[in-house]
Amino acid sequence: MTSSTYAPRREPVGTLIVAALLGLGPAAAVGVGRFAYALVLPDMLTGLGLSLTQAGLLGSANTGGYLLGALVSHRVLRAVGHRQGFYLAAALQCLTLLALAFAPPFWAMAALRLVQGVLGAVVFVGGAALVMAAGGRALSLGLYFGSIGVGMAVSTAVLPLAADWRTGWLWLGVLASALSAMSLFAWSRLREPAPPVAAGEGSLRPVVAALVSYGLYGAGYIAYMTFVTTDLRVATGPFWFVLGLGAILNGPVWGPVSGRLGGPVAQAVVLLVLLASSLPPLVSAAPHVSALLFGISFLGVITAITVLIRSRLPAGAWPRAMGLSTAAFAAGQALGPAATGALGEAFGGAAGALWTGGALLALALVVALFGVGRPGAAP
Repeated sequence: MTSSTYAPRREPVGTLIVAALLGLGPAAAVGVGRFAYALVLPDMLTGLGLSLTQAGLLGSANTGGYLLGALVSHRVLRAVGHRQGFYLAAALQCLTLLALAFAPPFWAMAALRLVQGVLGAVVFVGGAALVMAAGGRALSLGLYFGSIGVGMAVSTAVLPLAADWRTGWLWLGVLASALSAMSLFAWSRLREPAPPVAAGEGSLRPVVAALVSYGLYGAGYIAYMTFVTTDLRVATGPFWFVLGLGAILNGPVWGPVSGRLGGPVAQAVVLLVLLASSLPPLVSAAPHVSALLFGISFLGVITAITVLIRSRLPAGAWPRAMGLSTAAFAAGQALGPAATGALGEAFGGAAGALWTGGALLALALVVALFGVGRPGAAP
């Protein structure tokens, strides 16, 4: 790899604006639709009398739906069009959030969470493909993925307005709808990604190590997101706000780093920072520092792997690779809480779960290093 292989290129302001606007889609579908569940859950436990098992099932339904959506997203988006599919999925997932406000029976709640997960994955993958089709590179991709932090941060601002869990979901649905509506300002600037590559072309072999690492990252990072507030004696809202604020900084921080170092090296570096920020000594001593560093870094892994996909695969293979990488990530997320929770219970409770998650992030770092050194085009 030459020093110029990953020389960053200046991106047009218009491309950055498109990325920021499209990012409001995953801000609504992931930042609000997925992650804000943790903020509404305490009121749902008391108001509905849900057991922890039922609460876990609602979470698993959403992650399972996300995995399913990631697996089918590139086919669905290719069939209906990436632009139409992105906005249709964004609108429908807002309706699933609003429907939860009307206190459906538990089985219907689980179905709504599953459908929201499917739609959220379609939004996430479709928007990334549209950003790359618009010429977006490292900084644009960082802005796009970092917008998830906007959804996380503003969720903490609207939920204090809610009287109970029902109005909580209502406010979240309204918030997601507003964010999705603002993303429509990107419509006229969008174009469809390149046609799919021919059979036998676009092998994913150049990114296999990154995909495996990405799955391990999904299992490791979700341990922190699941158990960190269990291990802390701090208010959940402010902690979550700091984490979301950190996520917004993903673009300015990791976009240039990914552009300068390239996807594989950047993936290893960001995993190292993520690992350090997630370990119990820092969590206990300085929880909000941990939240800020973790927030800045956890979306940086997604930026790095997307830069890698863009640099090592032909354009026609990008949507499929994004779908499969998101599936690997979702599979890790689905398995991570149960695995790290069980091991944590055996080895020190919530702190043990965080150490287990850290071990998975360390393994992800080692696997990512196997991808360093392969040739690639400039990101």
